[in-house]
Amino acid sequence: MFQTRSAVRVPHGSSVFVQTPQPTWTGPGVIVAVVLLVALGAIRGGGEGRPSTPRDVVIAELDGAALRSEPFADSPAIRDLGHGQRVELLCHTEGPESFGWGGTSRIWDRVEVDGVTGYVPDVVVDTRVPVDKIAPPCPAERQD
Repeated sequence: MFQTRSAVRVPHGSSVFVQTPQPTWTGPGVIVAVVLLVALGAIRGGGEGRPSTPRDVVIAELDGAALRSEPFADSPAIRDLGHGQRVELLCHTEGPESFGWGGTSRIWDRVEVDGVTGYVPDVVVDTRVPVDKIAPPCPAERQD
């Protein structure tokens, strides 16, 4: 808590330099808030330091992205996803190199939106961390 006024007695004719403290973000309220945020983050996560999946992420590419049936740029588009649209990240796999908002990568993310599942290049999704830190590899597809 800060005082707004204070009084100091000085001899007549003396000069006094007064420096007032600047407000800081400390105290029990801030400490409780930080502990609460850390606890909420820990509750959301999964075992071995990896958050549980599916995980909500957003399409970061300004032009949006196509949700595809397979992790290839030439596979059929299932639907269009707009910039900022939330999707559930299920897993990730390797595919042909693609480029977008996040640079260039061979990683493709399997996502679900409104009950529809498909693939988008990892470089169009804002995962905030490397995708392998928040989602498992996709199970291998059976090749019969």
